[in-house]
Amino acid sequence: MMTTTLAAWMTTLRHQLHAHPELALQEVATTALIKQTLTELNIRLVDYPGETGVVAEIGHGAPIIALRADIDALPIQEDNELSFRSTIPGRMHACGHDFHTAALLGGARLLKVHEADLNGTVRLIFQPAEEGHRGAKMMIDNGVLAGVRAIAGFHNMPNLPVGTLAMKSGPLMASNDNFDVTILGQGAHAAMSEASHDPIVTLGELISNLQTIRSRNIAPDAALVLTIAAVQAGTTFNVIPNTANLRGTIRTFNTAKRDLAKVRFYDIVRATAKMNQQTATID
Repeated sequence: MMTTTLAAWMTTLRHQLHAHPELALQEVATTALIKQTLTELNIRLVDYPGETGVVAEIGHGAPIIALRADIDALPIQEDNELSFRSTIPGRMHACGHDFHTAALLGGARLLKVHEADLNGTVRLIFQPAEEGHRGAKMMIDNGVLAGVRAIAGFHNMPNLPVGTLAMKSGPLMASNDNFDVTILGQGAHAAMSEASHDPIVTLGELISNLQTIRSRNIAPDAALVLTIAAVQAGTTFNVIPNTANLRGTIRTFNTAKRDLAKVRFYDIVRATAKMNQQTATID
């Protein structure tokens, strides 16, 4: 099999997937395309009870080695002129799961050619709902790792040179805790700010105060990041709103630091809101 032929085949699949992104646990057409492609390659499908997601196998017997890719997209509007851009408003393969899926299908095609040479079984796992952190647990609960001796998951890394594979010992992907905070204050006309409990002021203070978790509670050489990635408040220039909202994520490799960051997060949000005569809900 010529590498260029395989590359062109994978690229076509990737473009097809990219043009038709589906969100977590809604990957119905994606699942159907994966199954169709595997069937065309004469790769046996394994019964899997989930409505989305695919499991297949190449080879026979032990040991069983698993290869895993994620298949879901993100709720993001794609704004470019690519010929294969998303055809679904508000949805986009912005994290590369279309590439991951095409890459695993390409691996499946190569492995199928060499199936007679395999000493054991390769289990292919196409996981739904990586975004939102539900899909892996669902698949594990449905037994997809039964008998598996080792598993390789992978993710694109745009800052690596094309054609490079990278591995490391120890933790690679951090824990991920997302937060959604709504500050409840008291709105007023902008010219009568004394009548308000301004949630935008509190929002601004929180953007700064929450950074002290990283800078003052976590050692400088420890890995933890707290990012506020979305803020929203108000709709016009002369009205102080009743509420303000911020959203973001905390990521780390260490359980104790993860727990500490969460405790400090709640303390800082609640204390800052109370200082400004407001309340805050934390999801």
